[in-house]
Amino acid sequence: MNTTANADAMTAILRQISLDWNRTISYGRSYIAIFFAYVPGFTCLMAATGSTLASVAGAAIGGAASGFLMLNITLFSYEQMNNHHWMNGIVPISRNHQILGRFAFLIVCDLVAGLEVAVSIACAGIMHEPVKVTDAIGFAAMTVLTLVLLNAIVQPFLYRFSPYRAMAAIILSIGVIGGTVIGLCKALPELEKTVEQLAEAISRHQAIALAAFLIIDVLALAFSRKISLHIYGSKDI
Repeated sequence: MNTTANADAMTAILRQISLDWNRTISYGRSYIAIFFAYVPGFTCLMAATGSTLASVAGAAIGGAASGFLMLNITLFSYEQMNNHHWMNGIVPISRNHQILGRFAFLIVCDLVAGLEVAVSIACAGIMHEPVKVTDAIGFAAMTVLTLVLLNAIVQPFLYRFSPYRAMAAIILSIGVIGGTVIGLCKALPELEKTVEQLAEAISRHQAIALAAFLIIDVLALAFSRKISLHIYGSKDI
C-alpha cells in the first residue's frame, strides 16, 4: 500500500517537473543557451581583463543567484500568461505534489547554477591566478544553498500574489531588511564588529558553516512548503 502510494507520489512530482521543464524551454533554445552560458562567459571576460579572483567569484555567485531566482518568477509568470494555470486543474497532480515538484525542479536548476559557478571560477583561475579545488567547490556549494534558501523564501509570495506584485514585495522586503541591518551596523559599532568576526569564523570553518546552512535550508523548505500549501490550497484553480 505504502509502496504504491510512494510510486504515485513520485510519478506526480515527475509530471510537475516535466511541466516546468516544458515551460522553461518554451522560450526557445537560444534563451536557454544564454541563460546557462552568460555567467561563465561574463566571469571569464572579467578574469581576462585582470579582475581579482574575489571579484570574479562574487560576480559569478551574484549572477547565478539573480538569474536562477528569476527562473522561479518566470515559471509563475508563464502560468499567468493566457490563463495557462488552468492546466494545473486538469493535469492529475495534487497541489501538494505541484509544490514539491516545483521545489524539486528548482533544486536541480540550483545545482546547475552551482556547477556554473565552479566552472566560472576554475576558468578564471586558469586565466588569472591558481584556484584550489576546495575553494571552487565551496563557492559552488554556497551558491546552491543560497539559491535554495532564496527560493524557499519567495515561494509563498509567488503563490499568494501575482508574479509582479510578488517581485515588488520581495524587493521591498530585501530593501527593508538590508537597510535595517546596515543602519544597525552603523549605529552599533559592536554589531558591525560581531558581523565581521562571524564572517571570518565562517571562512575558517567552511565545512561546519555549509552543514549549518544545509540544515537551515531543509527547515526553510519544510516551512515554505507548509505555508505555500496553505495559500495555494485556499485558491480556486
